[in-house]
Amino acid sequence: MNKGYMNIAHYVKLMRATTMILILSPVLFLQAKDYRGGEYRTIETFLYGRFEARIKSAPFSGTVSSLFTYHELGGAGIQDWNEIDIEFLGRYINRVQFNTITDWQTNHEHSVTLGYNPAVVFHDYAFEWTPWYVAWFVDGVEVYRQQYGHIEQLNRSQKLMMNIWQPDYPDWVGPFNPTNLPIYAYYDWVSYAAYTPGDGTTGTNNGFTPVWHDDFDSWDTDRWQKATHTWNGNNCDFIPENVVFNNGYMVLCMTTPTNTGYSGPALSLNDSLISLPEDMKLSPAYPNPFNANTNLILQNFSQGNATFEIFDTVGKKIYSKAISSNPTGVQTLVWDGKNDSGKTVSSGSYIVMVNAMDQQIIQKVLMLK
Repeated sequence: MNKGYMNIAHYVKLMRATTMILILSPVLFLQAKDYRGGEYRTIETFLYGRFEARIKSAPFSGTVSSLFTYHELGGAGIQDWNEIDIEFLGRYINRVQFNTITDWQTNHEHSVTLGYNPAVVFHDYAFEWTPWYVAWFVDGVEVYRQQYGHIEQLNRSQKLMMNIWQPDYPDWVGPFNPTNLPIYAYYDWVSYAAYTPGDGTTGTNNGFTPVWHDDFDSWDTDRWQKATHTWNGNNCDFIPENVVFNNGYMVLCMTTPTNTGYSGPALSLNDSLISLPEDMKLSPAYPNPFNANTNLILQNFSQGNATFEIFDTVGKKIYSKAISSNPTGVQTLVWDGKNDSGKTVSSGSYIVMVNAMDQQIIQKVLMLK
């Protein structure tokens, strides 16, 4: 992430901060924006937990679709800001942005490069929020963690939310072309697990206990609200008509004011399938942690070509190697801790990716010198 991008993102959040106090007050109103968006939010608030959803994000430059928690601001204002984000910027075809926002609207943004286009196929995204760390996951694999002092400031109850909107900040989200409307973000399911350290059944160290799972068969009015607000810098009014349930999916819609709701094709269960074949497997890296070599076995890969790639924790690709299939369907992949220039990298966590066409498997490895 370059410095300019961080600055504009911070500016966007600051603009949101200066308006949210009025927007989220008991009196909500629409401001006749150019477009219409959708936001789905829980009635209940949460303090810590694991939040997870299966998402196919919105495409096209100029759009943001999301899964996040947010502490609604009261009279104290931005000094009480608490937010944890998973955000998809449609301008990028292989990236997801993670962020925590703490007291006085301080951003801690981080982008991760994906081995696929999140607007093309469904994948699972999650974050764990505890008093000591926030960690983000893609398809069950931890890809980033924050565990610094600012995490202790994330101590206010937050609602779980999902939305699609059009920021008025092209330097951040890219230019927007309204002829692409309508634009949709798809959600297959969402779940919440309470933080129960030492007594859970899921998540890191089984530190969380599942509480509920919503398959989006319909609008559960006991759990969820459809938002009706906006803010300066958001070119969309949120309206209930743009939160749609279609054959087991929740669709967030970005539309014109005269063509609201979902007008895309009928959805089916097959739409949620990841394009990764079930019989293609990657064994856990061994040893892991490692200080010389780590080995992985790719199984049932008997045709086509793939790449074996290593990324650092800021999403920079440091190593890449082409993989050719063979009739046995088994490949042993070895990484010696060196980058493409042959230089040994520093100690730390790295993301291993195997990509074949639109198929992708990821793992996390730890190198210790």
